[in-house]
Parts: sequence; C-alpha cells; structure tokens
Amino acid sequence: MANQATGIRKVLVSGGIVAVAAVVGMVVFDYPPATEDAAGTIVPAKRFRADGAGTSIVGDSAATQSGVATDRASTDAANAVMADGLARSQTADAAIRNQAVAADAVARNQAMAADAVTRSQAVAADASIRNQALAADAVTRSQAVAADASIRSQAATADAVTRSQAVAADASIRNQAAAADAVARSQAADAAIRAQ
Repeated sequence: MANQATGIRKVLVSGGIVAVAAVVGMVVFDYPPATEDAAGTIVPAKRFRADGAGTSIVGDSAATQSGVATDRASTDAANAVMADGLARSQTADAAIRNQAVAADAVARNQAMAADAVTRSQAVAADASIRNQALAADAVTRSQAVAADASIRSQAATADAVTRSQAVAADASIRNQAAAADAVARSQAADAAIRAQ
C-alpha cells in the first residue's frame, strides 16, 4: 500500500510539473502567436473591402482592431481551459491507472490467499489420511499381537492340561500296578502260609 501511495504521489507531482511547464512554455514562446503573425489562422484574415462609396478600408477600422483583441483574449481563455482540461485529464488518467493497479494487486492477493488456503487444506487432508492409516495399522498390529498371544496362551493351557492328564494317568497306572503287585504278594504269602 505504501508503494501505491508513493506511485500516486509521483504521478500527481509529474502531472503538475508537466502542466506548469506547458503554461510557462506558452508564455515564454508566445503560444499562440500574436495576431499580426497569425492572421488567417487564429483570427479572421484582414480583408480589404471598400464601402459603397469606396472611400474607407473596412479591414483597418478600429472596430476590427478591438475584435482582434477580443479574439486574442478568447483564444487565451480557451487555451487556459484546454490546459486545465489536459491537466485534469492526466490526473484522472493517473487516478484510473492507480485504481487499476490497486484492483490488480487486490485480485492477485486474493488469488494468492485462496491458493494458500487450498494448499493448507490439501496438506491437512493428507495429514489426516496418513494419521488414519497409521491408526488403522496400529490397531491391526495390536489385534494381531493380541490374537497371537491368545493362541499361544490357549496352546500353553492345552499343553499344560495334556501334561497334567498324562501325569495323572501315569500316577493312576503306577498306583494300580502297585496295588495289583501288593495283592499278588499278599496272595502269594497267604498261599505259602497255607501250604505249611
């Protein structure tokens, strides 16, 4: 904004300098030229006409001289109005250009802001998708670890039950064998006693 204000000031100052230079140039170089040098271009040309009697020259009359002075004043006023209009036109043109530059800068800034918002939203969406994927992967891994631990625990429990059952069966077999052996020994001893 500071650069735009500086640019506006430069244009206005430049326009003012050009207008002053134009007015000074008109005064110094006598523009428009004096009426005697510019007869036929700015004021009506002097034409010599005889009146009805042919005794006087109409072009040299005092009325014609005052008309030339009036035309000179009118020309000076018209030139001043034209110079003022030119200066105003240049100032208005500079203001329009500055407004166009400012509008262009605003449009560019808005486009850049919209682009930044779009990029930020895309980055946020990408980060969200990545976080969701990481969370889902972590859940899947946790579930796999839990399932593996459960399977191992069930296998260990089944193995322990099987071993316990095997030990119990072995102990029962040994007890039955010992009991049968004791019965057999008792019967043998009883038979030996009877045989005596």
